[in-house]
Amino acid sequence: MLMIGLTFHRVDDDALRAVVEQRLCEIGHLEPKQFPMTQREVNRGGKTCGIYFCVHGPRSVKLTAIYEMATRTLIFYGSDGTRRETVRFPGRAPGRPGHRAASA
Repeated sequence: MLMIGLTFHRVDDDALRAVVEQRLCEIGHLEPKQFPMTQREVNRGGKTCGIYFCVHGPRSVKLTAIYEMATRTLIFYGSDGTRRETVRFPGRAPGRPGHRAASA
């Protein structure tokens, strides 16, 4: 069962948030940093498996992206809900939001 839950933590990796916000704004022809972006944990079997992002644009426009932690894949969706793009996030995979990864 897949579940989307509210998280009060920010993603550890600010680069991920920046990439998501920039690309969603490009898809929606919006000016970056002018509209709020929310995020929520995606849980499967009680464990966090991804992050759901949403840019809330003007006139109730919502642009979304899902980050899949296992494959470090970002899936971007347009305001009409159609999948626009799938890319691998080039940086290190962030840990569970609000938790620090153990050092080697």
